[in-house]
Amino acid sequence: MRLFVALDLNTKVIANLTELVRRLAPMAPIHWVHPRNMHVTLKYIGEWDEDRLDEVVDTLSRVRIQAKVKVPLAGLGFFPYPRSPRVFWVIAENTPPLRQLASNVDSRLSRLGIAPEVRPYVPHLTLGRLRGECDLTEMHEAIEELPTRDFGAIEPDSFSLYGSSLTESGPIHRKIEEFPYQMPVAKDYASRVAVRA
Repeated sequence: MRLFVALDLNTKVIANLTELVRRLAPMAPIHWVHPRNMHVTLKYIGEWDEDRLDEVVDTLSRVRIQAKVKVPLAGLGFFPYPRSPRVFWVIAENTPPLRQLASNVDSRLSRLGIAPEVRPYVPHLTLGRLRGECDLTEMHEAIEELPTRDFGAIEPDSFSLYGSSLTESGPIHRKIEEFPYQMPVAKDYASRVAVRA
């Protein structure tokens, strides 16, 4: 099974992105991501033995963060290059709490033998994938005419582990486990509790 770790979207952001896709879909032959599959990836794990799934769940349950994560989603981009793109995405602001969360997830999972990231973390939300060469002139013009490129922000209280299956109609993502954020106890607070005890 293929696994990845991600942040879920809220209904407002999903509605904004659904409207964006509705506007742009006629402009280019892009394989669009269904709104129910949209997410901000923290870590792509890849193929994993289902018999060892509990190890991943247990490892992710130990991830800690220092601050709540808020992720503004604003701006559109192409990977790897605007003139020769393979992926069309929404830019996610790379805030320090988000970077820390992604780094902690990556560090924890590396203990299971999952290869750690060697490239800087670039948060984004994939809207669609391009297959082969296509003329994007009309789409670029439509993007310039958008009333806004601010699609809202997500402030999740958890992150999730997903399994992904490929079908003829596209990938299907299944949430395996959700992990509420666990914040470390402040040292001064811990000291006061210890004194009272």
